[in-house]
Amino acid sequence: MNEPLPLAGWRVGVTADRRADAQLDLLRRRGADVLHGCTMKTLDLTRDKRLVEVSRLLAADPPDTLILETGMGLTMWLEAMDEVGVGGDLRSALAGVEVVARGPKAVSAARRAGLEVAWSAPGEQFAEIVRHVADTGGRRRIALQLDGTDEATLVAPLAAACDEVVAVPVYRWALPDDTGPARALVDSVCAGEVGAVTFTTRQAAVHLVEVAAAMGRRDEMVSVLDGGRVVPVSVGPVCSTAMRALGMSGLVEPERARLVAMIDALADHAASGGSAG
Repeated sequence: MNEPLPLAGWRVGVTADRRADAQLDLLRRRGADVLHGCTMKTLDLTRDKRLVEVSRLLAADPPDTLILETGMGLTMWLEAMDEVGVGGDLRSALAGVEVVARGPKAVSAARRAGLEVAWSAPGEQFAEIVRHVADTGGRRRIALQLDGTDEATLVAPLAAACDEVVAVPVYRWALPDDTGPARALVDSVCAGEVGAVTFTTRQAAVHLVEVAAAMGRRDEMVSVLDGGRVVPVSVGPVCSTAMRALGMSGLVEPERARLVAMIDALADHAASGGSAG
């Protein structure tokens, strides 16, 4: 006799852009009906002149410290610079600097690139990096690989602890060209037609709230995600911090910030008697 699927009877909203197909498949395999309302797109900046100029600058005059926000960002950056002939010089220059990483994915990408990570934020939070830099001091120049959010928001806190912060813009997050699916998700959340909504980046949560605000339904939607009628599901601590700041509570979150672990956490929640909306 087949075991019952843990998410049978659940309809789950998905906000993801990257790896959305994998997430949809994982949810369906566990019995869920899914509603994909993508709230963001990733703009690739690796062909922009600014990234090449910054990379040449860092290759010629290495920073004291390189801060890696994401593994994807480091990989995209180095591969793009290999294509324009800057990669070799850049890798050589970065091999001799202190490397600070926000989380395990950035650590793994750094190791694959031959970089030794001196310190990694235990809670995968950018605020931890800022505190670490301020507490340890002694840096004249820091290179910061951006993670797609607002540049000034990330650069400003670090600028107080050194003479110069060199921003490395590899990609940027934006609203999707067609916000229709995201608007449909907002309507479904407000109507209680989904039991849960998953978020795999903080910006996905920010954008869903922005879409709801443009529809005049921000407070309505957030109250539903704050009152237990629809379960907000977070991939990990960075995402959770943003979600709580937006007013969402009662989050389901895995112990490890991974996609499969997030789906398993939702399945465990369902198995323990959590509501399906």
